[in-house]
Amino acid sequence: MDHIPRLSEVVYVGLCRKVGSPTQLRIRREVTDTLEVMDKPINTMQGAVKMMSGSRREGFRLLGSDADCMFWPLDHKVICDLSQISLYRNQQHTVILIECDDLPPGFVRLNMMNASSNKKIRSSCVAIDNDVYISSTLFRENFLQCLRALNFSSSSFSHGPCCTYLVGNIETDSAYCFRSHHWPALALPWVQRCRQHGWPSEVVISDILRSGFHVVPIGSTPDSIQEWRMSFSMAEQKLVYSMNHTQFLCYGLFKIFLKEVVNLNECSPVLCSYFTKTAVFWVIQTNKSLTWTPENSLHCFWRCFKLLLYWVFIGECSNFFIPQNNMFRFKVTGSIQILLFDKLFELYCKGISGLLLSKTLRPFLSRAILYRALRVCTDESSIITNTELDISLFKEFWGYNQSLSSVVEFAALMKNLEIEISKGLAPIQKATVQCMTSEILRNTAMLKLCDVYQHKNRNKIYYKSINVSGLLRLSCTFGCTSDILYLAMYFYRTSRYEQLLNCLQKAQNRMTKPYIIYRDHVNVDMFTLNTLGVSLSHKMRNALVTDIKLYIDYIYIDEIILEQRTSNKNGNNILLIPPLVMLHMLFILNYYRLGDTVRSQQSLQDLQTLLLYDDMIYVPFPPRDISWQILGICQQICGDFVAALESYQCSLQQHPFHKIQEATLLRINTISQ
Repeated sequence: MDHIPRLSEVVYVGLCRKVGSPTQLRIRREVTDTLEVMDKPINTMQGAVKMMSGSRREGFRLLGSDADCMFWPLDHKVICDLSQISLYRNQQHTVILIECDDLPPGFVRLNMMNASSNKKIRSSCVAIDNDVYISSTLFRENFLQCLRALNFSSSSFSHGPCCTYLVGNIETDSAYCFRSHHWPALALPWVQRCRQHGWPSEVVISDILRSGFHVVPIGSTPDSIQEWRMSFSMAEQKLVYSMNHTQFLCYGLFKIFLKEVVNLNECSPVLCSYFTKTAVFWVIQTNKSLTWTPENSLHCFWRCFKLLLYWVFIGECSNFFIPQNNMFRFKVTGSIQILLFDKLFELYCKGISGLLLSKTLRPFLSRAILYRALRVCTDESSIITNTELDISLFKEFWGYNQSLSSVVEFAALMKNLEIEISKGLAPIQKATVQCMTSEILRNTAMLKLCDVYQHKNRNKIYYKSINVSGLLRLSCTFGCTSDILYLAMYFYRTSRYEQLLNCLQKAQNRMTKPYIIYRDHVNVDMFTLNTLGVSLSHKMRNALVTDIKLYIDYIYIDEIILEQRTSNKNGNNILLIPPLVMLHMLFILNYYRLGDTVRSQQSLQDLQTLLLYDDMIYVPFPPRDISWQILGICQQICGDFVAALESYQCSLQQHPFHKIQEATLLRINTISQ
């Protein structure tokens, strides 16, 4: 079983396909890191820092993975002893001293050295023996109220130290916390242990020590309302980045096995993926005899699994940074511990047949077992094509969202862009900055356009002075192929129908090229032939088509304001519209405004045909609700009320990705009256 190199290589190749190849990981991490650096000015202006954490930050894109974020105030400084208070200014900073006397290892109290200017933090404080402490329970409740007030879903709830809510269909965990730039004394032995075992490297250790740690609002028990837990999320991310690819895939295999086999059918799983990461860290550091190579990947996995099995047996899981902190202390005890050990031991005894219980691992393992002559190549170029790597990069861009509320934010972002570009950028970083620049310019134009409609003087001089079309044209030179549709929406909104028609014809010509990439769909041969030897930036401008993103902050087309507001009311701040749907909609509306009935009816027929016969390529599953809604809106505007009712009914039958059912019912009632 675990001594068969061929099966290990099969697992390695299969995981490269499912979890990610070395270059795919580099793409995901570089894009995430670059976007985080670029967003820094907005975070600074808002007085808080946002950091992606957890699996997505580490490089995983597994189906069903949630998104994890950490927020902390810039002007609140956590110190580990009183000697560090001199590093901060009382007038500018709120200083917080951690106290860990009489508390379980890894947990602290937060003693306020001076008053906070933040009302929510002040309302989270309690007085104990003439000192002021921040209650983790009150703090967590106040943060949850803030999220709900900011128009996040009212179904948001507390989950450990985090608040959990949905962004689209992705479950997001956000932890509002505090950061210390100092390394705690309790974790100093970790540094000595790392140097003794030689992992991680001295460079990584130094980087981790400079980064410090966080404290998150959760106690050691539900009744510990004053306790906060030390979090080393930033350090863990750096450790994962320092893994070689076999080590990372072993970690990924462990996560998959835990989710799809160990925790399958469990309503409330005892083991979380954090325990698997901790086990991998310990094995990498303490077991020097292991060779982390593709042909040894299964052997390495079973070593990690055996360690977890041993931990469950003794009821003790030592935190990697503070070993005195037994993370099983209240979780894996009594009958739960016995049942869990029996289950894990049974799976361990099954060996490969236990891995076959995973729906992700089963296909490639079964093939290797059935075809014993099967040979695999672990070289990356044999596992994944260059086109797939390009798609991986573009996928990272799809998830980037940056709305603007002021021209000041635009100025800060552009200044930061200039600084970063002056440093010299790698190709992936350059493409990322290019993508971000396009979105910033586009949203600035929409922000200015909103100002125009709120301004009393709407004459041509005012339009010319803000030069909205200039910003949108500039955005098109940086952005992807479908970005021209934002310029088209501007022409429609300002009643420039002849310019709109020219813009739409140009967009149609570009977006129907045979080598276009949209989501996962691409003609690989045509794409390779037409993009051979060109840069990532050129590919993005000429071959990438993305969903049209309509933020609630801006008005793009009057006809779908109702859908924007309804979706936002239910927790979504963006409408995602397939580009071909938006193209057809603008054709229909343009011809209708020009009084060209024949062409408007033909465009209506084209849109309906697209929705009826598309096999989820150009109108994918998530945004089909808004796509049918748009068809109904266009039919209603053109006077075909019977067809509009049918389209609205089709919208209601789709998956409620945008949560616009209320708007659909309102439109149905309007026609029916």
